[in-house]
Amino acid sequence: MRRRIQQLEFDFRQHGGKRKGAGRKPKNAEPGMPHRQRTTKKRGQPLLITVRLADGLPSLRRDRARKLVLAALSASSDRHGMRIIHYTVPGNHLHFLVEADDRECVARGMNALLSPLARALNKLWGRRGKVFPERYHEEVISTPTQAPNALRYVLQNGKKDGVVPSNSINLYSSSLAFDGWMERPSIPSIPAAPVVATVAPASTWMLTTGWRRHGLLGIRELPHTKPTGRPRANLAESRSRAASR
Repeated sequence: MRRRIQQLEFDFRQHGGKRKGAGRKPKNAEPGMPHRQRTTKKRGQPLLITVRLADGLPSLRRDRARKLVLAALSASSDRHGMRIIHYTVPGNHLHFLVEADDRECVARGMNALLSPLARALNKLWGRRGKVFPERYHEEVISTPTQAPNALRYVLQNGKKDGVVPSNSINLYSSSLAFDGWMERPSIPSIPAAPVVATVAPASTWMLTTGWRRHGLLGIRELPHTKPTGRPRANLAESRSRAASR
């Protein structure tokens, strides 16, 4: 009679489940944007996007690097359905306010902006490797209260770190192209005329009309940590100063 062959059981080591040290490792000292599904975005909602440089790279504010950044922003201000409305260059990261019809437009537009810029910066710095190693962070601007805070966060970002005088505008941003200041902006005296990247005109209700419900922006106003909410004191002051013009 044939002997029945029995399958032997092996005690395989299990690798599934939550465990210490698991998951994607951060490429910079600070963890980047988690790789989970992004929040829902409607067609008329702008996005506040932040892109960080890899640790240890030179500042983007240096003259030659800044020129490359401005050239890339101008070339990608309106491509693949994504429009860059405002920007700022803090040094080791970038902030943008963008409009786009959908997520696919944002993804294609950001790739068209960052890929050539990374290659140009690597050539300038004589290096190889990733320039923007982490996933970009985004925040959906969904209310007229968030919109002025987002504009202030981008345009007034340099004042948060004390690198821009309180009574002047940030020349490392698109502040010169912004027409929503309460006062006439004071331009710092520099040897040459300020160079500003070409930006696309706003087309969504949120960035053309909605944000103005809370009054124009003051030159001396500081940005909040996050563009969510607006203190009552700032709102009252903004309306009072706008009415006295």
